[in-house]
Amino acid sequence: MKRLLFSLALCALSTAAHAMEFQVSSETVLATGPITKGDADKFAATVAPLIDGPLWTVSFDSPGGDLMEGMRLGEAIHAAYAGTLVESGRNCLSACAIAFLGGKSFGSYAHQVRREIEPGARLGYHGFFSSRDDQVELVNEVLDLTRLVNALLLDYATRMREVDGGLLSELLTTAPAEMEMIDTPTEISGLGISLMGEPLPLPVDWPRIACRNAVQAMIGAFADAGPLVGAYSEPPPGLTITARQMIDDKYPADSDTAALRGLLAGLDPGDAIDLMVGQPLYADPDNPPIRVALSHGGGFLGDACYAMTDPSGVTTIVVNGIDRKATLRQDDPLFAHEPEQPLW
Repeated sequence: MKRLLFSLALCALSTAAHAMEFQVSSETVLATGPITKGDADKFAATVAPLIDGPLWTVSFDSPGGDLMEGMRLGEAIHAAYAGTLVESGRNCLSACAIAFLGGKSFGSYAHQVRREIEPGARLGYHGFFSSRDDQVELVNEVLDLTRLVNALLLDYATRMREVDGGLLSELLTTAPAEMEMIDTPTEISGLGISLMGEPLPLPVDWPRIACRNAVQAMIGAFADAGPLVGAYSEPPPGLTITARQMIDDKYPADSDTAALRGLLAGLDPGDAIDLMVGQPLYADPDNPPIRVALSHGGGFLGDACYAMTDPSGVTTIVVNGIDRKATLRQDDPLFAHEPEQPLW
């Protein structure tokens, strides 16, 4: 999470600068410059001949501008079934970040969004204020206007779908002269954004992070999963040891499990793991799941977590030897990163 200072001139509800320009390039609409009144209509006219064409993406590079026009632009993007993108090294700030929320998947229902950023992109949110020439507004007028603007923004975000209202409300408390950059897994997922480009390097302790995130999802936000997640070992050389570990975790040795343990031990290791998980896992023999020790506590009964990753995502399996359950999660690659840690 990065909070930066910006010029007040870019934070106002409106700006007298030149209008945003829309340039069609291949399957992308490049949207550059500040947002001013009339830009939503200009965008709609630009893409009208393209609606029946391929999958379109609106790529932003904008300092922001007129807030209300930013919402109208986002609605126009949503209506055109266009995705939104901020590329590495480019900006989409203030009212532009509001328009960005309009990204929608082509040919989909309203709840399927397509909002994308690349590592190094600067997507920034803050609170908004209004100025009436040189007149000084009374404090209660400012508070009333702030409540109205925030209510409009939250209603807009709800209609655009897949936006965490609590997160957006927090972003809107950022001072108008500052900017909260979207760069953590929590912020990215909370705004329904996909991270594009080359996969980010994994943290050294990614298995523990992924397993802690999986346990946290199981126990809820009001408890801390940290104390329940222990150490992990280097990945074993192949799936045979992994399968034996999982057999011991899910079916601890006793008279009731002897036959089942023997049956699983006699299977191909990959098949044994799939049976214990309950579906094909397609574990890579050269990159087997890594075991992370878990502790019981507060009603949580997990004994171990197994984590594996590939460019498409992160898989975790929390194994419970008391109820003999295996809880599988498959998440995007950000699940292996600290939720609140900036990624760039």
